[in-house]
Amino acid sequence: MKERMDRRPGQRRPANRPSAQSRRKGTTGYARPSTRTRGTRVRNTTPPSASVRGMGNHRSARGTGRPRASKANHAGASGTLLTRRHFLYGAIGVGAVAAVGFGANTLIQQRNAASSTISTLSVPASNVFTLDDYAEIELNNAFEQVGEYELPYGTLMWCNDDSIATCLIPTETASPLTQIGVMKLSSGNLETVVEAANGASDGFEIYDVRGTSSGLVWTEANIFEGTWRILTATLSSSNSVGTAHVVDSGDSSTETPSIAAVDGYAYWVVMPPAGADNEKTGTAQLKRAQFGQESTQTVYEGTGRMAAPLYGASDGVVITPRHPDGTSYFQLVHVNGSTGEVDDSITLPSAMQPVEVGYGNDRFSFCFEAIYSYGDGIANLGTYTPTTNPNGNYDSASWFRFGRTPLAPPAWCDDWLIVKSSQSVVAINFASKSYCTFGIISGATSWGDYLAMSGTHDRVVTISQINEIDTESNANQTCTVRVWKPLS
Repeated sequence: MKERMDRRPGQRRPANRPSAQSRRKGTTGYARPSTRTRGTRVRNTTPPSASVRGMGNHRSARGTGRPRASKANHAGASGTLLTRRHFLYGAIGVGAVAAVGFGANTLIQQRNAASSTISTLSVPASNVFTLDDYAEIELNNAFEQVGEYELPYGTLMWCNDDSIATCLIPTETASPLTQIGVMKLSSGNLETVVEAANGASDGFEIYDVRGTSSGLVWTEANIFEGTWRILTATLSSSNSVGTAHVVDSGDSSTETPSIAAVDGYAYWVVMPPAGADNEKTGTAQLKRAQFGQESTQTVYEGTGRMAAPLYGASDGVVITPRHPDGTSYFQLVHVNGSTGEVDDSITLPSAMQPVEVGYGNDRFSFCFEAIYSYGDGIANLGTYTPTTNPNGNYDSASWFRFGRTPLAPPAWCDDWLIVKSSQSVVAINFASKSYCTFGIISGATSWGDYLAMSGTHDRVVTISQINEIDTESNANQTCTVRVWKPLS
């Protein structure tokens, strides 16, 4: 990768990713444990991300007719920042993110004891390629921009659908703190569909949301009582939201669930909090509910908290449970959305812990923000994925490593792997051994463009938080959404 993709004008990258009680500018990224040395791995430094006022931080550049979304309340610049990191590690327990590490000798003993019985991913360094092996091409030779829209400053967005994206819109009031919006990818029209938490009268606020054209799933929490709820509802083609159903609830004895929406189902993971006494012994469950239904299904159950947030793919979800025969081993498990059954899995070497995962084009992706002293081809930080469909044989596959600290889970647009770099979003084509970068909008916050999509889709969706002062000292604060399609 050319150095220019990692530079931030006039700003060095801050040292070390903060804990969940972060004071950095809000982010559309997930929570991470606080910086630490763990066994034989060393955590790398990482940059900040996007911001949301009130719990919340976005503008625009060029465009052929960029429709302006319907007006929602803009976030003020002086509000309390609360980020997606807080959402997933829980506004009800943001102080409990620091996990207790253990020494290198313990890790080595565990690894040696279980290595004879647990088969783990083994990738030789000679089978791993990087951007140094690829040619950079101009963006306009690979993608065309098909939309650019302005949303309220501080809006967070998630897209795992070909038609819509779901948004968490900050308000200018203490309650409701946020609202749920649905944006049409074709027009940029943003409509507020849930104006307040279903449990607002009981002190609940909306903290996270995902959705598809079939329905919505969102998290509500009462941070003063340490309780959370998962709600679902159907969504019509006219953005009419059906009856909301509370499908699960809990307290601070469990972490606020990460959530996903895939086709007609809502998914969430219930597991012990980070740093809890039962972090490695408590029960972790992947649950789902069909939109419009109150009944739920536990589709996977394991022991100990999982490594990474739940990932919504186009054909199912990815979870990262501990191996049933060794709690220091994390697995990548793809649960098929049609059947609810596991149809793909791999086990990582002992103590290797992904911070993000993905699935697209019949293969896993995983992200390390640590550097390991073992693991051969997968020992470095970055985002890893096979360059071709491995057909279940991941050890023999050719792999690609995007060697930047992971700030977002990866996604796919047709045959292009889409990843977030330090500032820009990058598209990589394995067949042509080429890559291109999506330009950064002037006035964007330090983290630049953010990847707002997951799964495999026919377009790329990015957002930028814009906070700049024009020549007449007027503040310009917007969230700019850009939509791109590959040329072929």
